[in-house]
Amino acid sequence: MHASSPVDPLRAALSSVLARPENGSCIEVIDASTGETVHRVREYGAEEVDGLIASTTGAADRWRSLEVFARVRALLAWADGLEDRREELAELTARETGALRAEAGLDVDRAVACLRHYAGLVGKVDGRVLGGVPGHFGHTAREPFGVVGGITAPNSALSTFAWQAAPALAAGNGFVLHAHAEAPLGPIVMAHLAREAGIDAVAVFTGPASLSAHLAGHESVGMVAYTGSVETGREVVRASAGPIVPLTLNLASRNNAFVLPSADLAKAVPSVLHSRFSCAGQNWFGASHVYVHVSLYEEFVTRAAALARRITVGPALDPDVLMGPLRSEAACARLVETVSAGVAAGAEVRAGGGRVSGLAGGGYHEPTLVVGAGPENPLRAEPVAGPVLSVSPYTDDAAVAAEANATRSGAVAQIWGRDAGAVKALADRLDVGTVWINTHDALSPEIAMTAWRDSGYGAAGGPDAVDACTRTKMIMWDVTPLAGRVPAFAGIATAADTEGSRNV
Repeated sequence: MHASSPVDPLRAALSSVLARPENGSCIEVIDASTGETVHRVREYGAEEVDGLIASTTGAADRWRSLEVFARVRALLAWADGLEDRREELAELTARETGALRAEAGLDVDRAVACLRHYAGLVGKVDGRVLGGVPGHFGHTAREPFGVVGGITAPNSALSTFAWQAAPALAAGNGFVLHAHAEAPLGPIVMAHLAREAGIDAVAVFTGPASLSAHLAGHESVGMVAYTGSVETGREVVRASAGPIVPLTLNLASRNNAFVLPSADLAKAVPSVLHSRFSCAGQNWFGASHVYVHVSLYEEFVTRAAALARRITVGPALDPDVLMGPLRSEAACARLVETVSAGVAAGAEVRAGGGRVSGLAGGGYHEPTLVVGAGPENPLRAEPVAGPVLSVSPYTDDAAVAAEANATRSGAVAQIWGRDAGAVKALADRLDVGTVWINTHDALSPEIAMTAWRDSGYGAAGGPDAVDACTRTKMIMWDVTPLAGRVPAFAGIATAADTEGSRNV
């Protein structure tokens, strides 16, 4: 692939938004499958981001002044534009992230569904009427912040863009996105399609991670939605404390799955493995560790190891492979080191364990299954970005919930079982924001997902996300007769003062 032509059908769109940098710094976007340069993108600086925020602020004023149906039509046109370019966007995303083309296509589909869902919520941001104080009338209004800043990770970048931008726009805000430097092309083209749809209150820039903190600490940004690593997330939180900017945070997490004695392994095993190994183990909602009841543990491990060995790995655009590369060679090198450290700390590899032989150019790592990794093992103590799944046995539901809660990881938990009472009891014990029961992928823009504790806070999806993009204004009227509520100082204010200056 030539650097000047990432995907031929997208050449016109890309040429209008990606100027070839002749002077100044740029970012090289790498094809994850080949290691070749896809395109060179101009790297933004802080002053350029300031200008982008200023222009988006003016565009946001124009956006919320439009009548409701004009905004609805614009959001639906944006969704249609993405759907019309689905195949090209899927290929572009697959190249820059390593996700399989089918996985990248699903990411486009989720973005389309999200935009259409929130188009239906435009004009439906309501306040409350408060009538509990005698002689008074109060009501609240939900008002936009002005500009919402978004920060995304490289994987699932298109759907994350939509999940952040759509509720912000539905609430009447403008939206400025810091796209991850390793995968900026999809979001840049997506923003271009927004402008084609008549939405000029959306802007995208890319650059170093330090720009995320700059965006979060900008006085003209009213609210920030962040999805990404814990390390950068902490910098974003610290930066937001300057202007006191509210946040929603979805941080890289160590998600757990639980396989109860009543589980159907024919469904649980492939579902849990798909959850972990899709997008080469880089999805934020995938399970990284599985607790399996001792009665099913050996059978689960045997089935899972056999299935992991049958997963073919190769280039993202190869229709015959089931898992693509990690997004970069550097990411693969880090994973190899982490697996080695985990084995040295006591983990036992039952499938995979290293790089895929015979494949060059990309970060190809085998789907890996390990057992014997304790809670302090490097493969469990921190989020692992890559196709590694650890498994351990358990005997008692209350004890396993306590062990999982001790990790302070509170994003998504999966529970597999057919005993409704036991499933419900375990779900109640888990300190997580989202529980999926007998499913590994229940993402939907209609339903809010929340993260707790070290995994973040705030809602993504559902009407809760629109509420998060607004602030509440309280308006109170005193409707009692004026004669009955003249304040005591009124007599002083109206009393005659013969000397003209002495207090009465």
